[in-house]
This record gives sequence, C-alpha cells and structure tokens, in this order.
Amino acid sequence: MTLIAIGGAEDKQNKAVVLRAVLNAAKGSASRVHVITTATNYPDDVAKTYRDAFARLGVKNCEISHIETAAEAGEQSFLDSIDHADIVFFSGGDQSKLARILKDTPFADKLQERREKDLIIAGTSAGAAVMSACMVTGGTPEDARRTGGIKTGDGFGFAEDIIFDTHFMNRGRLPRLFNLVAADPSKTGIGLDEDTAVILHKDGEIDVIGSGSVTIVTKSPDATSTDQSFTPADFDVKTLRHGARHRL
Repeated sequence: MTLIAIGGAEDKQNKAVVLRAVLNAAKGSASRVHVITTATNYPDDVAKTYRDAFARLGVKNCEISHIETAAEAGEQSFLDSIDHADIVFFSGGDQSKLARILKDTPFADKLQERREKDLIIAGTSAGAAVMSACMVTGGTPEDARRTGGIKTGDGFGFAEDIIFDTHFMNRGRLPRLFNLVAADPSKTGIGLDEDTAVILHKDGEIDVIGSGSVTIVTKSPDATSTDQSFTPADFDVKTLRHGARHRL
C-alpha cells in the first residue's frame, strides 16, 4: 500500500516532478490512471487539466470520473474501472464534499481492498486532506488559538494516525496543526506545501518530493500543554525538503 499526499498546486506544465513521482510509484508512463474529480465544482476544466498533464508525461490510459452521488459510486462499471487502475488520483476542491459522497460506499470498499495489494492512491489539496481519519475542513490560523477553532470531519482514514494539512506554509497553517495535535497527541501532523508531496510507504517511512517543504508536527514528550492551552514549545517540528526520507 502506497499513499501519495500532495499539498496542492502541483506543477503540471514544466518538469512536473510530483506527477512524475506519482507515475513512477506504479508503472511509469504505462500506468493506468483514474482521476476522481468529485471534490471540484469545475469538473470539465479539471478533467482537461489532468488529462493533458498526464498525456504530456506519456500516459495513454487516463480515465476521469466525476461521481456526484453515493449511488453512482456503487455502479459496477465504475468499480470495474477502478479494479483495472494502477493509480487512483483525487483532484482538489472540497474535501467535505468528497467524503460526504464517497465515504462508506462500494467505491471506498474497493479502494480499501485494492490498496492492501498494489493500488497507488494519490490526492492533491482536498484529495490529500481526505486521506486522514481526522480530516481538516476549515479554520484560520487565528482560529487555532482557541479550542475547537479548527474544524474537522471524518475522512477516508487511509492514514489513520496522520492529519494532513495542505497549502501549508503558503497559507501560514502551522498553528492549525498545533491545535489539532494538542487536542489528540496520538496524531502526527503533516503539513504539505504547494507543489510538494509525501510518499507514504506501508513500513511507515515517507519520501519527500517537490519544490516546497513538508512539516512534521508531533507533541513533545516534555510538553506541559493541554488542548486548552499550548505554545509552540510544546511541539517537535521537523522540516523536510525534496529527497528527504523520514520514519514516522
């Protein structure tokens, strides 16, 4: 099982380092890619963007699905196409919409079945956030100063003990992970900058790919904070760049 979580706004025109890494995690340009655009309100534009991007990287088999209801997520023809994919890629948009439509459906069951074998699951922005069990859905850095200020929902839970946050340093979101890790110290916060990804392997190691940084946030063993009151000193923060490998 390999998960690839992308911080959003990945380069699709030039070197496309992140998208190349997604392909290389499977069969390279021979990979069968299935893009799920459910999260976006602009499915036609997003479909064209990814079809063109993967075509530039040599992919000849790229299917696009915009699933709008749980019933559609159970259609056998759709499930069969997922069965034949090497990579399922979730576009950006609204992670709450993505989870509301697709969670607890035959499609989600199929992903769970396939990911235990050889399926690569990748997602960008909302498509990365939804991989967490505790999924960030909203809240500003200022909201992070108060208990409950950061809104969460139930994600797919592919990364049970990780909370992914995206567009991370680009939007000053470090306080959001402080808030959530303070509330549940069993979680590891992973902040993903734009055009940057982590490849999460089944042995718990991550590889960092892309032009930005990945920020790892855990509760410090010496922390004196509670979920009611915390300071940056209560957390261990690591910043990783392209090429880094780290064991969670």
